[in-house]
Amino acid sequence: IELQQKLLEVTENGLNNVQKVVQDTVQEELKSAQNTIQTEMKSYSSVLTNTCSAALSQKKIRAAVKSATDSEDRSRNIIVYGVEESDSEVLPEKVSDILHEIGEKPAVTDCCRIGFKRDETGVRPVKFTVRSPDVANQLLRKAKLLRSKEGFKSVYISPDRTVAERRAYKK
Repeated sequence: IELQQKLLEVTENGLNNVQKVVQDTVQEELKSAQNTIQTEMKSYSSVLTNTCSAALSQKKIRAAVKSATDSEDRSRNIIVYGVEESDSEVLPEKVSDILHEIGEKPAVTDCCRIGFKRDETGVRPVKFTVRSPDVANQLLRKAKLLRSKEGFKSVYISPDRTVAERRAYKK
């Protein structure tokens, strides 16, 4: 019986030693994993901070907002080319006459000539604004009807485009 008790004690001591070694190893591995995770999180955080600050700079945000508002404003504008120019002209009436020829009578606002007056032979385009982009699109769809109307064969209606859009459209 004494041998059995000594055997049990030795076995128990051996198990305790194995258990302590396993716990120490697990603790070391856990600390190592935590350190690795902290290091990776710090590096990821710094990369993310640098990337986000560059991507969302104040200038880029302003430029995006300005571009969106300009696009919205231009979507309601129409440009008419080839309308004869005179000193005593009433542009809203001329524009209304042109639109009447294609069967449209939208409310026209902000009607003006654009560009610099160069000489007597140059004809500057006319820019006007309508109530909504849908009305502008309806006018643009019917613009080709002017080619068949007498006295309006040299009058062209087009959307208001930026300089970059005009260059791209020409290509």
